[in-house]
Amino acid sequence: MGNGFLKRINNFYNELIVENRLKYDGVNFFVKNRKTGEWSIAKVLKGDVISAPTSRGTSCPLANVRFMFAHPGPYTIDMIIQLAFDGELHKFFGWIKGLWTEETRMLYFQLLKESGNPVNEHYVKDHHNPFYRSVCNAYSGKQKYRQFLLDVGEDPDEVSGMKNVAHFLAEGRHVESEIIKQLQKVSTPFIPNYRSPDNKAHPDLYNPLTNEAIDIKRHIGSNIKKEIDKYQQYFSGVTVLFLMGSHSVDVNKLGVRKVSIFKWIQEQDFFIKLDANLQKDLLNGLEHIAERVSVKLAEQDRNDFHKKLVEQIIELDKQGYNCPQIAEKVGFTYKYVHRILIGSSLSEYSGDYPEVYKANKLEDKQISEKIKQLTLMGVKVKEIAEQLEMSVDMVRHHLRNHELNEKFIISKRNERLVELFSFESSHRTLADKFNWIVEQLKNEYPHLTFGAVKNYYYSLKKEV
Repeated sequence: MGNGFLKRINNFYNELIVENRLKYDGVNFFVKNRKTGEWSIAKVLKGDVISAPTSRGTSCPLANVRFMFAHPGPYTIDMIIQLAFDGELHKFFGWIKGLWTEETRMLYFQLLKESGNPVNEHYVKDHHNPFYRSVCNAYSGKQKYRQFLLDVGEDPDEVSGMKNVAHFLAEGRHVESEIIKQLQKVSTPFIPNYRSPDNKAHPDLYNPLTNEAIDIKRHIGSNIKKEIDKYQQYFSGVTVLFLMGSHSVDVNKLGVRKVSIFKWIQEQDFFIKLDANLQKDLLNGLEHIAERVSVKLAEQDRNDFHKKLVEQIIELDKQGYNCPQIAEKVGFTYKYVHRILIGSSLSEYSGDYPEVYKANKLEDKQISEKIKQLTLMGVKVKEIAEQLEMSVDMVRHHLRNHELNEKFIISKRNERLVELFSFESSHRTLADKFNWIVEQLKNEYPHLTFGAVKNYYYSLKKEV
């Protein structure tokens, strides 16, 4: 049966690139006319496809075209999976239809093992999410990744480290215990692994001097429902520290402070009182814990990579760019950009902007429908722009999305006018007839005026 994606991309490559029917000058794509052999700029059509006829149809997805010029074929399954592993494939595609099979999952997992990076579920989910999602889609029930590991002959407990650190890794406690060990190197006011008198609250750290509870999380995206709902009943202050995530994030969420441990620790009196060497040693110790989770992610966090990415995407959206245009500028797929804007990815950095974005999209949709209706009623683009207080170009943009053309709509209206001009009636004057025509067309074209009918009538007379 073969791999669906591999077969599809090789067909495109052979028909368009090998047969010299498509070329790229770094700015535009050009398609060759089969009959004349002449080259012309290939049109980008609705749905992000390009007018490049193949045996599969009259167009080709733009993502495929960009991929083929960036990574020339012919392609093998090993080459495709290597590109997927390197993150290259997903710069061009979102979810790739037909790519993931039992064979490709096995090939990808072999690359994971050979890379020397962890292959536990947390790491794979964070850093190889398309592969991880394919595993989840292929298996049913609970512990899907564990089932996959068993199928490829791996010991899930050995892979996760359960045999060595048991409950720590099982509940994300390994990172917490390592951070507590770093803090115990110096004198702090905190009691580790505290339990409230009624045994219902168990923060990782407790400050008896201030009655403050502190919980440690592996990642900025970790759920803090427990701290919000329960801990605030017991403690005067509640703080959540996260290891992985932007070092500059510091927010208050329903009374709970959520802050990077790197920012938090440098505010503490016990840290400020340490000499420079001990301060450096403590920070390096925390960095080492982060790097053991992921060297790449730790470096990105130090540089605020994800936070800056979200801020850039939001700013570009505010400037009026759409998702595909933003994707071009930031180097990620438009689907990923869309997930960020609606708050399903990296929501820890977007604040309440996803709600603003959704509201704007709803308003855009309503405006777009209004433009469509006005155009179908015969209102000219310039008049619509004035009525809706927007630019003529923006009105035309919405019309293109609806595949409507102002000239076509007006020509259809004019055909109706000609029909009625030719209709033999008993009107004594042209003015009476023009008023009658306006009345006849008021349901189809409620904005049609006596003056428009008159002007068009005399324009026809001039042509004759």
